[in-house]
This record gives sequence, structure tokens and C-alpha cells, in this order.
Amino acid sequence: MNKQYIKAIEMLCLKCGLEVPKKISEITSLKVGEQECHITEHPTGRLLMFSSLDQITPQNFHILLEVSIFSQEEKKPIVGFDSEKDAFVLWNHQPIVQADCHTLYQQLELLSQYYDYIQEKLNDSDLDYKDSVEARKNLLNTGLFRV
Repeated sequence: MNKQYIKAIEMLCLKCGLEVPKKISEITSLKVGEQECHITEHPTGRLLMFSSLDQITPQNFHILLEVSIFSQEEKKPIVGFDSEKDAFVLWNHQPIVQADCHTLYQQLELLSQYYDYIQEKLNDSDLDYKDSVEARKNLLNTGLFRV
């Protein structure tokens, strides 16, 4: 296992006030509130953090697309799909050689903030979807839009 990866896990644990694991495995998992965050080196030279997303339906899928839109922020989380587990994941990464205690914490914090944002939007989306369908029907019925 890469020594830089081990060092990164140690720094992150210390920064978060967590006990450093005696044995660091290829995938390290941390609990941040309700979120489980997994950390690994993938591909070689990149520190990857990811969390699983649930409650995804065709009605709220747009929330994931909104999160994955363009950004200049290097550690900005992106949504992907794990076909092996048939699950959506939120992930971000950074070069492991540039990782220090500040950038590691920033990476974890960004992942956690985006995760919370998505979960909040997913929880609200069921009501919003019903409201938006009704609003579209009303607009069409007023004659403002014609085909």
C-alpha cells in the first residue's frame, strides 16, 4: 500500500479528532453524521472519497445532474453510477502527492456538504415533483403554451 495514502489517512483522522486506525486497509471508511464516506487511492496517485446515494427515482434524477454540472473547483463532488452494485455514488478526488491536512479536510467537507444537499433535495423532491407536474398542467390549460 502506498505510504502517501497511509499518511493521508493518518492526517485526516488527526484533523477530524479521530483515533488513527492501527491497521489502514485499502478502503478506509469514516462516518460523517449519517453519511458513510469511503476513502481509497484510485487510480494510483489520486485520493478518492465516495459515498453511496439512495432514494434515486426517475422523478428526482435531475438533482444528481444539477450537482454534476461544470465547476472549476478541483475537489467538487460528482455523481457517478456503480454498475456492479447498481447504485449511485457521490465522489471527489485530488492528487495524493499534494494532499495535506487542510486539503484532505476540505475534500471530506465538500463531499459531506454535497451529500447533505443531495439528501435534503431528495427528501423534498417527492412533494416538489407533484407540485411541478400540477403547475405544468395548469400552464398548459391556461393557453399560454400552444403546440
